[in-house]
Amino acid sequence: MADPLAKVQLLIQDGAVSLDDATGHGIELGSENKVLRIAEFHNDRFVDGPACRRVAVVDFDPKTGLPLPAAARFVPSKPGSTLGAFPYDGDPTSASTIAVNAFGIVFQTIRMFEGPEALGRQVSWAFGSDQLLIVPRAGEWENSYYERATRSLQFFFFLSAANKTIYLALSRDIVAHECGHALLDAVVPSLYDSSTPQSLAIHEAVADQIAVLMALDSGTLRTDVLKRSDNSLDGSNAFSSIAEEFGRSTPGPGGIARTALRDLANSATLPDLAGTGPHELSTLLSGIFYDTLRSIFATRYTTELNKSDKTGTKRVRDRAANKALGTAHIMFRRLLLRGIDYLPPGELTFADVGRAIIAADVAAYADGKTGAAERERLAERFVTRLVVRGVKDLDTTRPPELDVATDRLDELKDSDWAAYGYVETHRELLGIPPDASFTVLPRVDSTKVTGPIANGKRPTQRELILKVAWNVGGSKRPMPAGATVSLRWDDGRCLALVASEVALKTRHEGHDDG
Repeated sequence: MADPLAKVQLLIQDGAVSLDDATGHGIELGSENKVLRIAEFHNDRFVDGPACRRVAVVDFDPKTGLPLPAAARFVPSKPGSTLGAFPYDGDPTSASTIAVNAFGIVFQTIRMFEGPEALGRQVSWAFGSDQLLIVPRAGEWENSYYERATRSLQFFFFLSAANKTIYLALSRDIVAHECGHALLDAVVPSLYDSSTPQSLAIHEAVADQIAVLMALDSGTLRTDVLKRSDNSLDGSNAFSSIAEEFGRSTPGPGGIARTALRDLANSATLPDLAGTGPHELSTLLSGIFYDTLRSIFATRYTTELNKSDKTGTKRVRDRAANKALGTAHIMFRRLLLRGIDYLPPGELTFADVGRAIIAADVAAYADGKTGAAERERLAERFVTRLVVRGVKDLDTTRPPELDVATDRLDELKDSDWAAYGYVETHRELLGIPPDASFTVLPRVDSTKVTGPIANGKRPTQRELILKVAWNVGGSKRPMPAGATVSLRWDDGRCLALVASEVALKTRHEGHDDG
């Protein structure tokens, strides 16, 4: 049986952003058609709502708050075709348009996050049920958020100073950002209840980067940005700017006017942002990520130009830039999201993110050379931004003592008894204090693409990811810590051991039992 398909019309950026010359972002881009695909093995289908097994829109009357019938109708495929549709009704701010836009962006974001070029598996939501709810018109407020308790993404609307109603569910950046919170919560649920400034900022930075990845997913937007920047990602543009319409419609800190909610093209250091809130603090980590995207693109652009003819015509340069940005999108997605998969449980720091990203990228390439130059540049950015003192602070290990016989991997994955025994055996190596109890999280089995197609095949690597959590600091001031172990399924070899900074400090310096 063929995969169920649904054609939708999605906004490329914000609901009605006119990207004028004052910002350098071009002109209004409008919408584009996308085809949503449900993999056959998921045993799922599209229905009115829009809805499917994993995502569903729940609409409410904006005035009364009472629940409404399905906002958008699914039109099934014609005989002999699997392509159905959630048709556009011609009204850019109708309940149907808003619902379909939010649903389509969330659906595509999840598909991107779980794809073989990223995590290589379907995640389990942190709220413990199958379906993530979307509330596209949650009420009048200048806000949107993901809420685990109601297993929902909630998008509000407000009246701007120009007397225009701004629906935040019509912003690709905002919808992808909030979906990013839900996806990160599925992978690292301990971060949701974190209290340290950097842990909170990590959530915001990752969500912003997922918004960037979804913006890069639009070929129309990639072409537009390159056209207006002479094939460069330097400076402010539609990828570095998060939620332009919302930012322009609301004042920034101190009432200052702004062109976007946040700009990721920045050079801030950690001392520069000391004492700021999580959203502002997150721009430091986002700035490191965005610089990495620019670097990957610049390297690929040079490579593509060298492969092109030597005429240097604008057409040749444009074609090389478009291909380079498409490739950079894939490479950046792999680097970022696989690093997120390696994050350990507990309170985390920006340095933990750097260690996890570098460790995951090293684990993906057996030769140890592929991607090395970009990893070195990434590590230097953490030093330049004063997150760590030196690149050695981002090193991780791959202890051979953690290797597992291949015939034990299935047992380690499926049996809590086997997993707890494995961790207990390697307690000291993992950094777990002798007197600390620990929790082994459900193990993760994923298969990830590790390179371009070669000889008609896509190279992949299957790995088993084990995460363990514990507290340090005694009963009065406990601090959550943790570690991640990745094992290669082919031979049981340890691909990475990533311990949180809390765990590393405890191991190296001891801890206060008071």
